[in-house]
Amino acid sequence: MSDDWTDAYVLRTIDYQDHGKLLYLYTEEGTRSALARGVKKMQSPLRALAQSGALIRVKLSKGTLPTLKEAERIARYPALGDDLVKASVAAVVRELIYYNVSADDDHPKLFGFMTKFLSALNRTTEPRQLLLMFELKLLYFLGYGVRFDRCGQCGSTQDLLLDAHTGMVLCQTHSDASHTLNEAAFAPLRTLLHADIETFTPIALDLTERQRLEALVESWYEHHLSSKPKALGILKTLD
Repeated sequence: MSDDWTDAYVLRTIDYQDHGKLLYLYTEEGTRSALARGVKKMQSPLRALAQSGALIRVKLSKGTLPTLKEAERIARYPALGDDLVKASVAAVVRELIYYNVSADDDHPKLFGFMTKFLSALNRTTEPRQLLLMFELKLLYFLGYGVRFDRCGQCGSTQDLLLDAHTGMVLCQTHSDASHTLNEAAFAPLRTLLHADIETFTPIALDLTERQRLEALVESWYEHHLSSKPKALGILKTLD
């Protein structure tokens, strides 16, 4: 690929003047903004590419707010457009990235994982489990990851309990048992955290258990990052 081209994931768009859009892109260099002039016109060749959720290769002009000069699609994910749950999961992921990554993060690593996630989301039968995996791995990426295999205070690997509020794993000696879950209760999260996104096979979770785990992870995002994606509210209505 030429140095003039950049792979980008469109996190969000905002209408600009009559026929343009302001694009917020995620790339291997972090988040970038670009002005896409005329893309709302029916005859614009870039109309279908300047959409939230598109994974595209772009050529931008120079400057603080570059203009989108050319674009081409990298990959198509038809299920993300046809399946409302999958589309909502993808929207949650876009919000998590947009609001939580910083300039100093390892963007090549996260961008690479995100492209694998999109492929997995397109083909999976359990998009909600895949979202849990993404959320857990993103927490690690952002420095708030849960170590499920040992006590966060003494390093013990025996009789572990999970603090439901903070996501810290503690042994019985260092835990407040009134707010903790035993290893059997948090084992699915440990499995999802360590699963390979490219070979992921859904695990056995009934609706009640999955919703309980989702509420746990949601509370950790609120606790550590004060983050609660609006798209999550839509997703919750789809159970």
